[in-house]
Amino acid sequence: MLRFISFGSGSSGNCYYLYTETDSLLIDIGVGIRTLKKHFHNYGMQLKDIQHVLITHDHADHVKSVGSLSRDYGLDIYTTHRVHTGIDHNCCVRCKIAPERIKVIEKGKSFTLGSFEITPFGVPHDSTDNV
Repeated sequence: MLRFISFGSGSSGNCYYLYTETDSLLIDIGVGIRTLKKHFHNYGMQLKDIQHVLITHDHADHVKSVGSLSRDYGLDIYTTHRVHTGIDHNCCVRCKIAPERIKVIEKGKSFTLGSFEITPFGVPHDSTDNV
């Protein structure tokens, strides 16, 4: 069974978690690590349970803690090349993503992360290369 939790939405931070019995996917990480740890704890989970991270675009309310999460938990970060570049230049992201953790996806090209099959597609928004 697929489960979904919203840990935040809106300008104060966006972060969504999808998980099954065997796989997990965090979409965006626009909340602080301490806040995310608290949310996970409230659901009886830990941040080490996260297996995959997908970023939709490079606004701070979607990427605030992406570098720290990647570094601290050894997570690869999946998004488009332009969004990765935007994250790297975003002054709100204090801890940058290590080059070996950057995984580039393309709009319209399906890929799998564990049991999740994902097809990124463009969406209108005032940011870089939104998916």
